[in-house]
Amino acid sequence: MIKFAYEVSGCAADDQTWTVRGTTTANRGDFALVPNVAMRETFAQLTNGKAIYGKPGIGCKGPYRINRLLIEEVQ
Repeated sequence: MIKFAYEVSGCAADDQTWTVRGTTTANRGDFALVPNVAMRETFAQLTNGKAIYGKPGIGCKGPYRINRLLIEEVQ
């Protein structure tokens, strides 16, 4: 198994910025599954209010726009 760290960031309605960070694992050769996991977890954190917000306390209403998706293998 290979461990990957991901960071997804973007903005929502009213120009609220947000970032979600996490980790996941995948078998060698299954990297194509990692972006799906990152996006599912990102949506879950956004809708549950657990993302890191640029303006804390304001809330984060959709629609959500993704500006950046970074995936790195963790050594």
